[in-house]
Amino acid sequence: MSQLGPVFVDGVIYSAWLFIAAVGLTLVYGVMKILNVTHGSFYALGAYAGASLTGAWLAKGYAPMLSYAVLFGGAVLVALVVAPVIERGLLRFMYAKDEVVILLVTYALFLILEDVIKLVWGVNPTSSPSRTRSSAASRSAGSSTRPIT
Repeated sequence: MSQLGPVFVDGVIYSAWLFIAAVGLTLVYGVMKILNVTHGSFYALGAYAGASLTGAWLAKGYAPMLSYAVLFGGAVLVALVVAPVIERGLLRFMYAKDEVVILLVTYALFLILEDVIKLVWGVNPTSSPSRTRSSAASRSAGSSTRPIT
């Protein structure tokens, strides 16, 4: 009985994620009339690129406070490069096709981008330097481990 509260909260959070995904797909389909399921790959690609740029930024010893701007800038840069290339190179030719064909093409693109992310960044956990460098204790704390899937 004590597990009922956390299970309920977990269910509400999961349903909120599903709602956000459904609203995103509905908006894209309503505006562009194309069912694009590669959004998750775009987000992941931007996140990994931003994290890599942030790691390089911190490794060079630049100000940790600006690392958030570098993270955001890296994600936006990837979106500005990758999204138009995919839209102009692949999706433009799919507008007149049936929705099922568009769904299959974008799902295939989702799988390809997922494997490209695994190829570039790998599947093993990596360590990143600590963001807080204000004291010697925080420097000696080492690093935090984040899984890369």
